[in-house]
Amino acid sequence: MKKPFLIRLSMFIFSFSLSMLLGNPVYLLTKASDKIEYLYPANKEKVFDETVDEFYEALRDLKYPVHQELYKRYKLRSKEQQRHLDTILFKEMPDASVNIREKLLFKEVEKLNYITFDGNILRPYPDIDINYHQTVSPDRQVYFFYSFKDTEKEFRGRYAIYDAETKETVAGGNTYMPKLNHTRNTYDKEG
Repeated sequence: MKKPFLIRLSMFIFSFSLSMLLGNPVYLLTKASDKIEYLYPANKEKVFDETVDEFYEALRDLKYPVHQELYKRYKLRSKEQQRHLDTILFKEMPDASVNIREKLLFKEVEKLNYITFDGNILRPYPDIDINYHQTVSPDRQVYFFYSFKDTEKEFRGRYAIYDAETKETVAGGNTYMPKLNHTRNTYDKEG
């Protein structure tokens, strides 16, 4: 009973290995595209006169139609879902340790990750990896906003990335991480 099973298993492994070695003819007939089509293509050569601070003020004042539309959709939500407006239309945290406003290329955003220690492991935030944002060209100009507060007890942060040309949100989010208390022991110290 075991022998036929082992024979079939070894034949399957052999045929699979052989097909991996020789390649699949269906895939060999397809041609890889040399140029990636991005939803937000490269625009690093374009000149945008608006500074990052001017864009931030325009964002807060709902100057652009895309932000007015986001705000209208936000207001249609239930009261419980309306607590994240400062993330949807980025607003700096009033008690933040650091506020960052930068106009840069999308590929440069990864360099602005902040590393925090939660008492157990080091964690990057916002942990942006441009490989996961395949709709945006690495050579696309963006506005990057980042606000966080890092204390002994907790880490709070929020970020947003806006396209410099269309003014649309490319990425964003917020986080809260409580930190482990190092003074707490699993045993009682006695005298």
